Amino acid sequence: MIVLRLALRYLTSVKGSALLVSLIAFFGVSLSVTAILLTMGAFSGFQKALKEKILSTTPHIIISLIEEDDYKLEEERIRKFPEVKDLTYIVLYQGIVSKDGRVQAVSVKGMKREDMEKIMSGVGEGTLMGEGLAGLLGVDKGDEITLVSPLGLRTPFGFVPKVGRYKVSGFLKTGTFEQDYLTLIMPMEEAKRFFGENWQLKGYEVYIKDPYMAQEVKERMEEVFGHRAILRSWIDLNQQLFNALQLEKVAIFFVLLLMATISSFNITSLLFMKVRDKVRDIAILRTYGFKSRDIMLTFLLQGLILGFFGAVFGTFLAFVGQFFINEYRLIRVPSEVYLMDHIPSSMEVKDVVITFSVALFISIFASLAPSYRASKLSVVEILRKD
Repeated sequence: MIVLRLALRYLTSVKGSALLVSLIAFFGVSLSVTAILLTMGAFSGFQKALKEKILSTTPHIIISLIEEDDYKLEEERIRKFPEVKDLTYIVLYQGIVSKDGRVQAVSVKGMKREDMEKIMSGVGEGTLMGEGLAGLLGVDKGDEITLVSPLGLRTPFGFVPKVGRYKVSGFLKTGTFEQDYLTLIMPMEEAKRFFGENWQLKGYEVYIKDPYMAQEVKERMEEVFGHRAILRSWIDLNQQLFNALQLEKVAIFFVLLLMATISSFNITSLLFMKVRDKVRDIAILRTYGFKSRDIMLTFLLQGLILGFFGAVFGTFLAFVGQFFINEYRLIRVPSEVYLMDHIPSSMEVKDVVITFSVALFISIFASLAPSYRASKLSVVEILRKD
């Protein structure tokens, strides 16, 4: 207790240049913590918003059938899983769409009419097209498009492409490039009639109640389907993207950590000044029985206290900054690139704990040299100089 009281007294009794250096050290720690937390919060917020955007337009589990059984029987097997919320039977083909001389390769997704009605009511006999694809081809609602099968028909006269004309009943806007620019959805009967057996993928798009349990549910489904199907979750399909974002987050954290370390040098400078100013006090304390480790602990505590309150204030500033970022959408980004018009801030508990702990560690580390210097001062040398 005596050491702590002494450390607090030395830390608060500052004047002149020592006061200025103390303030610089305090705000150096605070601003470093604020910068780290706000940056980590932006990365976490971006990842969270991106996952929500992906989950709003992407099936949670895709089942690609290798050996197809009766699809009604397959559906019953999938629906037996209590986590399953909904599923859609699909057949995927590759085709070419053209309109007034404009041509685009697309993935044609055949779906049951009732499933198409879930996506957009009033589809009827028509097709659904991504809004981006419609913009590229200059298609308006109600227009007819030309669909070409790349495999076509073999005749005695050679290879003849198969061509069909279909009415566009509506447009999709999901925010994902694949869905908006490369996808055409049409009724299952029409797709089978046009493409025949030239399908690329046949299977199910499964939606579960808790998307973040997709990996666990997928593994249990694999035991049911065995070698008859290939299962991929939305996490599998986007793993590389999430890994890249996480790597960037870690890299930025260490860059900011280096800046925080540099700012901690102010604590080192402050404590060296205090050691010089308190030389006579140190000699008196040593005379009254203070040991070297007590002297060292006194100055270490000053650095720790300065770092602790600096980190607390920095954390407070970070939460205030997060409020304004989210309230006024301060981090604006182009929606056509990032699938969102702003990046929210979402600080995670683990980031706050790690940043706070690292700030305290750096403060202690910055205090080691001056504290050790103070503990090694000789009483005889001090009195001789006086």
